[in-house]
Amino acid sequence: MSPIKGLSERRRLPRLGKIHLGIRNEKGWPEKVDYFVCPPEVQAIFGEKPRELRILIPVEDEERWCSQYYRCYSRSRGLVCKGDGVECLRLVDTETGDLAWKDDAKKVDMRVMACAGRECPDYKEKCREIMNLQFLLPEVPGLGIWQVDTGSINSILNINSAADLIKRLYGRISLIPLLLTLEPRDAKTPEGHKQKVFVLNLRTKTTLDEMMQLIRKPLDLILSLPPGEEDIEAVDLPVSDDETPELIIPANQAPLEKEPEAKAEPKSAPFTSYSPGSTTTGIAARPIEEVKPPATQLHAPAATGEIKVPFTPKRDPNIVQSIKELWRALWEDCDHLQPNEALVILNIKTWNDLTITPSEAYIWVVTKRALRVAEKEAK
Repeated sequence: MSPIKGLSERRRLPRLGKIHLGIRNEKGWPEKVDYFVCPPEVQAIFGEKPRELRILIPVEDEERWCSQYYRCYSRSRGLVCKGDGVECLRLVDTETGDLAWKDDAKKVDMRVMACAGRECPDYKEKCREIMNLQFLLPEVPGLGIWQVDTGSINSILNINSAADLIKRLYGRISLIPLLLTLEPRDAKTPEGHKQKVFVLNLRTKTTLDEMMQLIRKPLDLILSLPPGEEDIEAVDLPVSDDETPELIIPANQAPLEKEPEAKAEPKSAPFTSYSPGSTTTGIAARPIEEVKPPATQLHAPAATGEIKVPFTPKRDPNIVQSIKELWRALWEDCDHLQPNEALVILNIKTWNDLTITPSEAYIWVVTKRALRVAEKEAK
């Protein structure tokens, strides 16, 4: 009896675990760190907070060991869109034709569609470039694959460039002893401030001569292949994007184990009313008319007389100094308001279009929402 064609000849390596580039802070939000966040068995070999890992690339096919696409993940549905800038595989609501990002879609379908890449309206807020890097850790117990996910453009460029150079020098990249490193680099925030970021690199500590001698020797593969099978490319790797990379996707998608708890802050006088030309009671902020939105944004909300606003701000707007802090403040203070919903209120397409400060945007959004609530109740 012959083996099952298409099945018996296949081999698969399991994924032993993921190594992260960030942690969750006390509120449950993703926060980048300057070291690899490793499970105990990896820490036992490389230390508690390593910045370099001794790795082997398992196969030559870049699609398998460093898969890189525009990817969009949903909290509840996982991967909902994957594209290359030309076409994408997208989960859509069959009734509306929109991306089935939330649970309210009753019937969904995975469709091949055009991919706009960075011009897509979902880019940055829901979608971004993500690389799934898969490798072996030969010194760590267990036979299988480890994975690191990154959304850093610089990291993706570094890995691709290093892999291309290694292949040109040695004729291959699989099963060559390499170092996966996390190295500092100067960068600028969207607000123009300088900051130090840590990016991935592929390195080696051996000389060119030493490496050439090494790769000429027969390789004792750590994989148990069937008799006569010498091609490691026949081994299947785990599906790289089947799990949400929760520590690198945009903040509005980060799956939260529990609702973030706001830190205790001094109580301020309630925000009891709003009327044109008046200052806002209880928070250090200017009247809403003084906030200067860009020309494409909404004008100040019109109001006649005094409107009672049932809303008590939970923070001083002046402490909201960055876009990230604005997202977090709106999430915590506005019933889990998503960044894409705030864009609609501000009448802009992307956060790069924001021409007012984050603190002014905070005042604008919370006031606009409070006025809407008050107007509904007045009716």
